[in-house]
Amino acid sequence: MAKLNESQLKEQIKSGNYSNAYLVYGEESYLKEYYIAQLKKKIVDPAFEAFNLHQFEGKDTSLDDILKDAQMLPMMSEYNFVLVHDYPVEKSKSDLKLLTEFLEDVPESTIIIFHYDAISPDTKSAGFKKIISAFDNAGAVVNLEKRSENDVAKLLVSGAKKRGSALDTNNAKYLISVSGNDLKILLNELDKLSYFAQGQEITKSIIDNMATKCLQARVYDLSKAVVAGDTDTAYSIIDVLFGMKEDPILILAVIGGVYVDMYRVKCAKTAGFSYDDVAKHYNYKGREFALRNASRDCAGLSENQLRQSLDEIMNTDLKLKSTATDKKLLLEELIVKLILIAKEVYYA
Repeated sequence: MAKLNESQLKEQIKSGNYSNAYLVYGEESYLKEYYIAQLKKKIVDPAFEAFNLHQFEGKDTSLDDILKDAQMLPMMSEYNFVLVHDYPVEKSKSDLKLLTEFLEDVPESTIIIFHYDAISPDTKSAGFKKIISAFDNAGAVVNLEKRSENDVAKLLVSGAKKRGSALDTNNAKYLISVSGNDLKILLNELDKLSYFAQGQEITKSIIDNMATKCLQARVYDLSKAVVAGDTDTAYSIIDVLFGMKEDPILILAVIGGVYVDMYRVKCAKTAGFSYDDVAKHYNYKGREFALRNASRDCAGLSENQLRQSLDEIMNTDLKLKSTATDKKLLLEELIVKLILIAKEVYYA
């Protein structure tokens, strides 16, 4: 049939004009789970679920068993519903051939869904491209990517209203910058904040006091402290991150990402462009706030200072992965070096 976007998939579910085969993948876990649940709700009669619903975890079964169930006739229902999670079909040439042949003639009474979430398929590999082509011809391919920050903010504003509270767009975007852009996490946070607000407006103060900060948001606070030369705050944030048992290599990766953001924005500004132009050339969909933060934090830093900082981050990454030196000590040493670079203080 076709490659479907989110709106088209929603319309299919609403109209009941289903495809017989769906390939569902992409970055946004919540949307994948939500739409698969909607399909299941509309298609599977709970009274006959034991006969007409077949669910498989890719690592625990064989493709032969999956396709045998996909050939079954439904009982007291229009469709036989087969849901397959994370089956690595592109890893096996024989499986790929078997699935492709099946998709050439899917029974009209079967709806089969291959859903990828726990594993991320290599969408550029020859094998997965064949899978996309086979599902495209037999039914529908749905790639559910991260929504833009504006779209997520609209969802949060609407969600707050449904929960009996109020949230303006600016504070919705602020919540995204604090808790990250994962929809499932954001909606859980919205439940908590709405309950706390008790029918009133969810303010920035409530978000600051009640919302759970993601690792990235804590590292943004760290970079802000570093650029400001605030050693005490920077060390305090490192203490919190280690207290939360965050992986030091992951902490450093996020620090590196923040400095890459700042370097991109700084280079763009030097060339006469804005951070919006940076977003168009790199994948910042759903996390546009990262570039706003970068624009704020890099204002007092030169391109050379940012390059020096990135060199130190790379050196620390090498030490973290290749030496037995205390990892917290290495990160604290890096913080000192980044602060000295920001202050343009020479060190040996």
